[in-house]
Amino acid sequence: MLHGAGQGSWDRPDSFTLGALVAGCSRARDVDAGVQVHACAAKFGVDEDESVAAALVDMYAKCGWVDSSWRAFTLAPQRSVLSWTSMIACLVNQGSSGYYDAAILLFKKMLALKVCPTNATFSCILKVFDTPELLSVGMQIHGCLLKMGTEVDTALGSALMTMYGRCGGVDEIARLACRIRHDVFSWTSLLGAYARNGYNAEAIGVFKEMILTNVAIDQSAMTCLLEVCSSVGQLRMVREVHCYALKTFFKLDTLLLNATITVYGRCGDTTSAETVFNLVEEKDIISWTALLTCYTQNGLDEEVLLFFREMLRRGLGSPVFCMTSVLRACSSTSNLAVGLQIHSRTVKLGIDDDNSVENALVTLYANCGSVQVALKIFNSMSNRDIVTWNALLTSFSQHGNEVAAIRLFDLMQEEEVCPDDYTFVGLLSSCSRMGLVKEGCEYFNEMKAKYNLEPKMVHYTCMVDLLARAGRFCDAMDFIDAMPYEPDQILWEALLASCKVHGNLGLGRIAAKKILEITPHDYSAYITLSSIHASVDMWDEKCWNRTVFDTQQARKDTGRSWIDAQELSENIFNALQIGVT
Repeated sequence: MLHGAGQGSWDRPDSFTLGALVAGCSRARDVDAGVQVHACAAKFGVDEDESVAAALVDMYAKCGWVDSSWRAFTLAPQRSVLSWTSMIACLVNQGSSGYYDAAILLFKKMLALKVCPTNATFSCILKVFDTPELLSVGMQIHGCLLKMGTEVDTALGSALMTMYGRCGGVDEIARLACRIRHDVFSWTSLLGAYARNGYNAEAIGVFKEMILTNVAIDQSAMTCLLEVCSSVGQLRMVREVHCYALKTFFKLDTLLLNATITVYGRCGDTTSAETVFNLVEEKDIISWTALLTCYTQNGLDEEVLLFFREMLRRGLGSPVFCMTSVLRACSSTSNLAVGLQIHSRTVKLGIDDDNSVENALVTLYANCGSVQVALKIFNSMSNRDIVTWNALLTSFSQHGNEVAAIRLFDLMQEEEVCPDDYTFVGLLSSCSRMGLVKEGCEYFNEMKAKYNLEPKMVHYTCMVDLLARAGRFCDAMDFIDAMPYEPDQILWEALLASCKVHGNLGLGRIAAKKILEITPHDYSAYITLSSIHASVDMWDEKCWNRTVFDTQQARKDTGRSWIDAQELSENIFNALQIGVT
């Protein structure tokens, strides 16, 4: 056609022809061909045609060329609603707050110029509102489309339900669900909205309704359902959903497989998570991060380090979440050598000032005994959250600096940082070690009265330990009798340890008996009780305890100490070097 255009044998390409070519480049995401067609349209003088200009804006937008899309939009003498919609969609799809603000301004200007938005325009702008803080603005957009008499079809209804799901407007979701005709996309939007907001029973009900009405369930719906399973924490339900997906689809996509790995990890089934990971043909960084997170959540710290080493050897990137997981593993194993290497890598990647990384570093150095380094990082942080304060406070408490822990809590109150459950565990433990019974009781009472925190079993254990260490056994027993929980083994072991220190034989026997009732095969109570008998010169009773211990053929666990694995540290270091080069 171009070859004969100058010879009169063929008609010159018009706006309809070139607009169709631009639309084809848009669908194929072929920006190189699109640029050539754009040049051809300019050569034949049809680039300012309304339909061609709209197609160019859409083509550049879908290919991710924001500047070119904006230039085509601003140079068009007449802009159709398609141009406005394509430009708004281009800005929204960039996924950052700056572009979101520009999209909202463009939408407002569109209304000011009396350009009537279509359903597609409203569906695009609704994607901007994705946090509860933006719920009121999203409702204004909803009110605007109703005021303009826009018919809420299935696609627009799905977009509205998705928006309300992200913003927490569950009441509006229920109203919309009753007013629109449903297809697979609207059902999936409804399922996802309920799952995101923790309405698990409603989400399961939606899925059952989809099955009963013979809706063609897609893999996005299965991913949403796995999110519900993750919240419920029922491994059997996860396996049922996984089996249903395998039965329904010929091949599971990477997104669904990644979600399956994540849910198995949260439910503690690391074996199934590894199996699914090995079945993923096109593993992306999310797949690797999902299994790494699975190991982290289930306390498999050595597996975390080895798996991270494999990621580095394969040249995979290191997202912030991966780095924090590895730092937590180093913290749990007190592996400071590897922790220092990971810290160096965060500096090289420029993510050492990320809040989650800084929190993990404070915890790492604190748990490894480098309290001064942890304090230095703490003081350099510009944005401290409760995790940061708890990490340092626990560090002071565990390493014999209880006075500093209490002072740090006072500083928290001065800076109006609201404590949580973990804060009071470290605080009460410090009071217990220092013998500050009065102060410990005051802190315990403040949990409910001042901070509206319901004490848990660990806090009651700390209080029993506090009273028993001070020799106030009557108060400790009264406290146990008044507890809303049934005492567990850890509480009785704390009491038994204090009975050993103070030589309280009668209460020690009671505590030992309770421990054996809870765990009949744990004979450590006999060892402690034997030591109490020896401390008060009751050698016959000590001999009886040892006889019982031997008769049961019990065995005292051998003492162990952690030895830093130099080979693992060197392997991590070498892998880091590979990743850097």
